[in-house]
Amino acid sequence: MISYLLNSFLIGFLFVDMLERRFPTQFQNLMINISYNSIYYFGKLQIFFGQVKRNIDTFIENNPSLTQIKEKIDLLLSKPETQQVTHYYVKNSQLYKLSDINGIEADFMLLSWLSDDKKCFNKKIIYNKNEEVLMSEKSDIKFLLIEIKIGDSNSRKIDLKTDYFDYYLVGNKFTKDFFIFYLKHYLQFNNEIKDTDKISIKIIDHDVNTINLDFTDKNESILLEKNGYKLSITNHSKEK
Repeated sequence: MISYLLNSFLIGFLFVDMLERRFPTQFQNLMINISYNSIYYFGKLQIFFGQVKRNIDTFIENNPSLTQIKEKIDLLLSKPETQQVTHYYVKNSQLYKLSDINGIEADFMLLSWLSDDKKCFNKKIIYNKNEEVLMSEKSDIKFLLIEIKIGDSNSRKIDLKTDYFDYYLVGNKFTKDFFIFYLKHYLQFNNEIKDTDKISIKIIDHDVNTINLDFTDKNESILLEKNGYKLSITNHSKEK
């Protein structure tokens, strides 16, 4: 088998050498055409497969079940020294990558990277695109309960930490836009959310305080700190 391949290679080499010697001009033109067409069609294939990959990525990122499977696979395949940060952009509760956002001003940006214990992905929320991006440390607090309610619908439970992601990072700010994104992306809440719909949040914090707040056009938020959190809201109630 090996001798057959060697003989075939030698015959092919001698044939090409004969062509080059007997027809030098035609042979050179043929090589130029082959090289040009190879580069052209290779470029076309790159564009085609790049578009296919972007479409697949977008489909996965907008399907919570597939996103969790992808993140689980990434966890299994990630090397211990890997600390790659993936940038996502959220617009109208949809995830985009940089190549797909096309200059549109996003509602906020999500950074994702593997946690130090390699068990899940840290999620950093960025609202100011000019903000210096740092991989924040973990907050020491965990909310005992977070529930969101849209209009008269039933409350939905919000988990800021699961087996796949962790939003408990110092500096993360949770706004109405974030919670709507969470509802649609992670909980597959497909009902239309209107600007006039009442959106309320119930939180039981680490000290067992109960906080009820309504989101308005004042851009209320909950900001995580190292040992606590800060409320930036105008209408809320706090119960012991």
